Amino acid sequence: MFEKEAYWVSWLRWHLYRKRRGKQGDAFKGALLKMRTAVRRLPRGALVLDCGANVGDVSGYFLAKGMKVIAFESDPTALAVLKARFPNEPRLVIEQKAVGAAAGFAPFYQTEALADGNIKETIASSLMRRDVHTTAPVAQVEIANLAEYIRGLPERVRILKLDIEGYEAEVLEALLAERLERQIDLILVETHEFFSEELAARIGALRLRIEREKITNVCLDWH
Repeated sequence: MFEKEAYWVSWLRWHLYRKRRGKQGDAFKGALLKMRTAVRRLPRGALVLDCGANVGDVSGYFLAKGMKVIAFESDPTALAVLKARFPNEPRLVIEQKAVGAAAGFAPFYQTEALADGNIKETIASSLMRRDVHTTAPVAQVEIANLAEYIRGLPERVRILKLDIEGYEAEVLEALLAERLERQIDLILVETHEFFSEELAARIGALRLRIEREKITNVCLDWH
């Protein structure tokens, strides 16, 4: 989807992104407040989708609050940890898939540092290959059409968390196109504008649309 950039361009984009994120500490606190407020208001057993669950920290929080969780994770290393942490949890469904705007399969990349055993590096794993990743993919992973998946669920999704390493734009665009955001209490999105100019432009357009249409249940300040 996105062309590989020269290293220095990627480096500059990353540092500008970190600078911007540093100024958005208050915005992230606001996102946390929205999440905690939503959780307090929800009944036990309410359904949460954790897309990009990684090793399960956020899923574990929702489970501890009495929620049911469907956790999507496509990184095989993070997935093994996630399964080991919650081996017999009846309120947790683990989907070994990525999410996108269309169903299919795609190569999946991990960082060079992950090969040295640093499990924290799984947070940078992605379907979008960047300079930090190995040349060859570690796996072919299945991609679920998230809008279609949500439509097929037998109950309302109360909270949707998206931390999907660059695929958040296409997923959110698809959800808004079908007005599915109206069927979800709160959508928390981590954005990755530094990945590419195209992604930055799409995220910028989404921010403007959310503001223009006064969509108050979509928060792009999760991280």
